[in-house]
Amino acid sequence: MAPAVRLAVLGAGLIGRRHIKHVLDEPMAELIAIVDPTPAGEAIASEVGTKWFSSFAELVAAGRPDGVIIATPNQIHVRNGFEAVEAGIPALIEKPIADDIAAARSLFR
Repeated sequence: MAPAVRLAVLGAGLIGRRHIKHVLDEPMAELIAIVDPTPAGEAIASEVGTKWFSSFAELVAAGRPDGVIIATPNQIHVRNGFEAVEAGIPALIEKPIADDIAAARSLFR
């Protein structure tokens, strides 16, 4: 059997919590971290028994996941997407990818 895909979820709001649940429910995935700067994000990480980081940079410094799910507020999707690209980490970005077409296109080179 293949090893579980090690995933981090960025954002612990309503949509982020859905992704966290899906990762936890998937036997071929392992939730290795939640990235969210809020006390609520830290509390959710503690509740589900995973690591918590307040920033993407902290996550990468601690160790690279196999992929990230970006479920942060819409206005920072592009910034988070570029962080993932620069780190060479595959990302699933929640919709909308960006606030406008030009910003969304900037992610795809």
